Amino acid sequence: MDMKIVLLACVVAALLVGCAGAEPTREVAISFDWAYRAGDYIRAVPAVSDGVVYVGADDNSLHAVLAGTGELLWRYETADNVTSAAAVLGDAVYFGSWDGTINAVDAAEGELRWRYETDGWVSASPVISDGVAYVGSHDGSLYALRAADGDLVWRYETDGRIQGGAALAGDLVFFGSTDNYLYALDVTSGELAWRYPVGGDVVSTPAVADGIVYVGSLDRTLHALDAATGQLRWIFEAAHGVESSPVVDGGVVYVGANDGWLYALQAGDGRVIWRYRAGDIVRSSPAVWQDLVFVGSDDGYLYGLDRESGALLWRYRTGGAIAAGPALADGRLYVGSIDRRLHAFSLEAE
Repeated sequence: MDMKIVLLACVVAALLVGCAGAEPTREVAISFDWAYRAGDYIRAVPAVSDGVVYVGADDNSLHAVLAGTGELLWRYETADNVTSAAAVLGDAVYFGSWDGTINAVDAAEGELRWRYETDGWVSASPVISDGVAYVGSHDGSLYALRAADGDLVWRYETDGRIQGGAALAGDLVFFGSTDNYLYALDVTSGELAWRYPVGGDVVSTPAVADGIVYVGSLDRTLHALDAATGQLRWIFEAAHGVESSPVVDGGVVYVGANDGWLYALQAGDGRVIWRYRAGDIVRSSPAVWQDLVFVGSDDGYLYGLDRESGALLWRYRTGGAIAAGPALADGRLYVGSIDRRLHAFSLEAE
């Protein structure tokens, strides 16, 4: 399939909100590049490093695909689904599996470096800092593992499943649990700094920006908390649960909800700037590129929206629901789908 769409962002937005004072119109070209077919559903956010895309699938494997062509470089097989997004550090790739393991494999060859076994599914994505990988498990624990060899540094137990990834800021690591709490731990010791009660399960990854941590919950709310103290700044309430992981860019929080809307909120006070209605649940995390926000939906579409107005500028239909967010790297856009394919596009602003 060959496709190229030129977007006149300001012109389209003008139909809804006008462009007074806006910068001159820019052309943005989005060209379909390739699609790679895995053996089952792709429900993981792709990770891109050094010209290779790493993405997990329900065929129990992490796939390493050449970013330029979509050609398979290697595939590492586990004993169950891989919905964890990979993290790349140096020449190693880190990811979790539903077989309960946290894995580190060689980035070039896909050979196992080390494996750490937990007592539950690992759907969370690792986050790595200062030689330590932080990743949660459905056994209720957040693990801090030495990235070089997988040795346990510390472990912190909650009373629920940890399904989403963690976020790091300063000397704290933030993560949510299905025990209805957001936690902040000291990165070195694993000791609790604070925890904040929300009204429902936390299954997404929090975002931290400018001293504020943002987290969604199945209680239909997005909470903004002081990152140092856990004190509540503001709450935004959607019509249904929030599984989407928020993204903060330019003082705006972008987050989807199970009510089918993507929301753009003022980071300081939670005020709604705009919202866009997709055809189904938006559990995908958004991704921002220049003047565009990309997000997927269970309706199978990948949407490209004007970041200032929320106007629809482009959309692409895959063959199934998009459960995880798109990824952007080196002028390309990647998204996986329940259609078992990883779709790749070239982006060019003129």
